[in-house]
Amino acid sequence: MPPTSPSLPIHIRPGNLQTSSAIEAWVHRKLAGAFRRHGSKMTAVEVHFEDVNGPKHGAEEARCVMEARVNGRLPVAVQARARNLYAAIDAAAHKLDAAIARVVERIDTRARRRFRQEREQDGAAAALSSKGGEGRSHPRASGDGGVTASADDGRRAVIIAGFGPVGRALADELVRHGVPITVVDINAETIRTQKGLGRSVLCGDISDPEVLRNAGIETAAALAITIPDGADAVRACAAARAISPDVHITTRTTFLSQGLEAMRAGANSITVEEIATAHALAHVVTQQLASNPDRPDRKCRKRPTNTISRS
Repeated sequence: MPPTSPSLPIHIRPGNLQTSSAIEAWVHRKLAGAFRRHGSKMTAVEVHFEDVNGPKHGAEEARCVMEARVNGRLPVAVQARARNLYAAIDAAAHKLDAAIARVVERIDTRARRRFRQEREQDGAAAALSSKGGEGRSHPRASGDGGVTASADDGRRAVIIAGFGPVGRALADELVRHGVPITVVDINAETIRTQKGLGRSVLCGDISDPEVLRNAGIETAAALAITIPDGADAVRACAAARAISPDVHITTRTTFLSQGLEAMRAGANSITVEEIATAHALAHVVTQQLASNPDRPDRKCRKRPTNTISRS
């Protein structure tokens, strides 16, 4: 039997039909595409066979039922009937792939909608704070998904996870606004350098609960995850949210899919590099087109935003 993934087992229940290694191989082959597209969101698939007509013969004798377990959702089940078992398996696999895609799209749509709603709430809170806060500032998401304001009276720190170019730029901006920061990085030399500059620093893996607690996650105003590895960022979001239900978590990811995983893991806001890059390139190109006096079409003037919204 050809393997698929050890974490995504296929359980075949032959029912009143006799199975074979060739049939089992056909099942794995037909489900390979669904596993490639949705494997990270699935835990198992059950495949049931049935001879519908028994000793009687008919046009559609074989039925295949496939049931997939999708993370955090009720099982997704489909069925198909055909003249032979191979055709029934083929049809059921196509239906299952489409059904899982619909479920995943609904999950992602809800995540985007929640993202937009929380961004709107953050914007409203920031507007109220600027009008009546009398110098008090509160954590909120900036236009690029970063934290730009200090927390309650400036006493609660922002934890910056990762101190590469992104983390350093964020730290400089927060310090400029008088926001206390704590830097967490796995590079011991970086930690020694920043400690020598008088900054609050900690050497360790930000996805480690003990490191998070030592950094002060339980009382922090916000956690900004700037590490370049998207998978590690998702794990850090989950670990931080498990310890502190109220802390604002913002993270960078390379891909939108990773960003959505981070939000499901507990992030409040995300900055997706592929989207930010696309918007930056679009801005450069449209500005060039708009400034070209030889082009009759000069309508590309609107500057795109560098952020994404929940939808």
